[in-house]
Amino acid sequence: MKIVIAAWHLKNPNVGLGRYARELIDALGRLDRTNQYEILLPCAEHPFTAQPNMRYRVVRFPLFRRRVWEQVAPLLVGPYDVLHFPYDSCVAWKRGKFVTTIHDVKPLLFPELRAHTNMNRRIEQWVVGDRWKTIDHVITISEHSRQDLLRHVPLRSDQVTVTPLGLDAERFRPGDGCREGRPYVFCVAGSDPTKNVGCLVEAFAKLPETLRGRFDLLLAGDVCKRVDIRTAIDRLGIGAQTKLVGVVSDAELVAYYQQATVFVFPSLYEGFGLPVLEAMGCGCPVICSNASSLPEVAGDAALLIDPRQSEQLAGELARLLESQSLQATLRGRGLARAKEFAWDRTARQTMAAYERTVGQ
Repeated sequence: MKIVIAAWHLKNPNVGLGRYARELIDALGRLDRTNQYEILLPCAEHPFTAQPNMRYRVVRFPLFRRRVWEQVAPLLVGPYDVLHFPYDSCVAWKRGKFVTTIHDVKPLLFPELRAHTNMNRRIEQWVVGDRWKTIDHVITISEHSRQDLLRHVPLRSDQVTVTPLGLDAERFRPGDGCREGRPYVFCVAGSDPTKNVGCLVEAFAKLPETLRGRFDLLLAGDVCKRVDIRTAIDRLGIGAQTKLVGVVSDAELVAYYQQATVFVFPSLYEGFGLPVLEAMGCGCPVICSNASSLPEVAGDAALLIDPRQSEQLAGELARLLESQSLQATLRGRGLARAKEFAWDRTARQTMAAYERTVGQ
């Protein structure tokens, strides 16, 4: 088969969509020596090792953004068996089967997150039309997301394949056990309000003062830009113990996971919840919400809480911080759980989805 992957989000390799594209392409390059690949790139810098059956093709349109790039770039490579967008979008013209990865249906469930209709979006809707008539197959990343898709969009069950994400065990692994500075509770999240970081801020403030005084709260990611989170920290009087480190590099993120006493992820909705897996791989005990796909990822290796109950989160956080034996139990379970998720498995399942789509 000739397979074309349009990897626009490699422009932002540290965000979730960029990481997924990078890891999937890398794993396909390791495993597949049969199919021919055209990897369309928006820029020349990429992390991939040369493979005899993979061509990395840079396509630049300096004056245009993603919506033009993704429509025109695939037309430059001629006919293909499969065109794969590893993110949620669609083409107007296809020269083979079309596959898209839809990580979640969050905009359908949370109307406040829907993009405002602007001229670019209107043009896209006019050019593409009814994308559900164009899409041949959808890949998604959890069974929960699959069920949400089947409930909310016009797809048959045989048109949706689940390929859970993987973990780069070479990077996300336990540290040497040496901790620097004060112990801390860690959370990494984007600015999306469904990340529900305010629940963690409230729960931390509700810890018994004698316990809270022994720990800092460390927040990373774009959530640090949110005015409401900063206001809540000040209102609750925990500013001296709360550190906002903003967006961090992969190396810094790994170090924060490795040295944290606990990682907390109170999200209201996730297509998968990769930070939970990353924390487990680094040997960090995890508390996460019991919502959406997160129980699929966490299994029995995390403490699960109702993300709308800060009192419950405070209770479980206190229980974990006060118990080294519970921390050790979750650390061991987390490391075992993380080993079940590998990008090579994701790639094999993706290859199988390509084959089924072409055979349909």
